[in-house]
Amino acid sequence: MTTPSGSGPASMRFQIDEVLSGMLASMQAESFTGDAQRLAAAFEQLAGRFALFAPMAAGVDPGAVRKALESLEKRKIIEHGEAGYSLTPEGRSICMSSRKTLFNQRDIQQLDEAAGVFDSL
Repeated sequence: MTTPSGSGPASMRFQIDEVLSGMLASMQAESFTGDAQRLAAAFEQLAGRFALFAPMAAGVDPGAVRKALESLEKRKIIEHGEAGYSLTPEGRSICMSSRKTLFNQRDIQQLDEAAGVFDSL
């Protein structure tokens, strides 16, 4: 859940790194862009399609996305490479486990659908 000191607006139900981790669990691709502006724009696009992302409709700060990526990298869920980020060997299982505790079934369905957007970035 969100806290005022986390990476994302305090009004959000979940932190950006939590939502991103939830999507990583169901992404088909093993890697994705490291361009924080593109990722922020993708989150804003998803806000119009899925209730889980609605708090991001007002805009997502690319700096907050960078912090979320750094958080996932520090936890060894993703690693940074030349082309962007990729899941570590244990990253997907960590994401699967944590999303079961953070999200309800409706949220998980939205994360699964939203993962397709990130697969195409």
